Amino acid sequence: MEISEYTYSQLSASSVSQRINEQYEFYEGIDCKYYVLGLHDNYLIKSDDKKYILRIYRNDWRSDQEIQFELELLAYIGERSVQVATPLSTKVDTLSFIIDSPEGKRTSVLFHYADGYAPGNSITAEQSELLGKAVANVHQITDTFETDLSKQVLDMSYLLDDSIDAIKPYVDVESQHYLKELSDRLKVPLASLPKKTGMYGICIGDVNATNFHINNRNDITLFDFDQCGYGDRAFEIGKFISSLNGINDKDKISHAFIDGYQSVRQLSAEELIAIPYYELVSVIWVMAIHAYNVDRIGYKNLEKPFWDRRLVILRKLEKLIF
Repeated sequence: MEISEYTYSQLSASSVSQRINEQYEFYEGIDCKYYVLGLHDNYLIKSDDKKYILRIYRNDWRSDQEIQFELELLAYIGERSVQVATPLSTKVDTLSFIIDSPEGKRTSVLFHYADGYAPGNSITAEQSELLGKAVANVHQITDTFETDLSKQVLDMSYLLDDSIDAIKPYVDVESQHYLKELSDRLKVPLASLPKKTGMYGICIGDVNATNFHINNRNDITLFDFDQCGYGDRAFEIGKFISSLNGINDKDKISHAFIDGYQSVRQLSAEELIAIPYYELVSVIWVMAIHAYNVDRIGYKNLEKPFWDRRLVILRKLEKLIF
């Protein structure tokens, strides 16, 4: 078996500029800066007073088919709404291009920049309500989305079973038993959710206060659909609420989001019951995402204090619903 010498490499901004000029029709000079390290590499591109984001996807996290699913989905939504950051077409009318890197071929995509800023932990109830409306709009629009491409289904097997397996090497035996027991308890109330249109369908996967921008006209633009897939829409809401655990006004922000969502699509009684359970599922899932990416973020950041903090959150949330 051949051993790869690289797990990750980062292209220089000047190299990225050259590739963008090769792939896209820019008639003015472009300015390129390495912007932010997430699960993928993101570069800020400026040209003729316009801004864009170039994302170079990691090839050990997303396959090209999964990326193309995301891009088809964004293009579909973009044709019907202005609330998502859509990909630009290359000179040869594709939504992506390939960059050769030491670790292999990496899919790269140029996105329109989302106007405004990300509220983060300073998100207000008013902004949360607008976000809820935008997410519900995406859910309604994508009820008719069809593709031959596949993407990970956001089901219990993936969100819980696979997550528990990923976390297991990093926590002690007592915590392993706790997580397995909690996982089994969570599956019971969620198993009966109907898989019918509206309640089940495309989910963005990682709605949070940093994955959208809002401008001074209160227009919202959603971005980062890397975790998208088919799942219960109640999961989408639970996932957002799980991202608010460090915010003092969590309840107020959560209720505003749900109010905004329901102004577009009414949630069923079963979904409202399921949301707190999916919040717990989401905390476990995000713990696993850190474990999956240990070679990216480093073992030092996944030592005992990291897991202890999240286990405290789980136990606190568990007491509220069981």
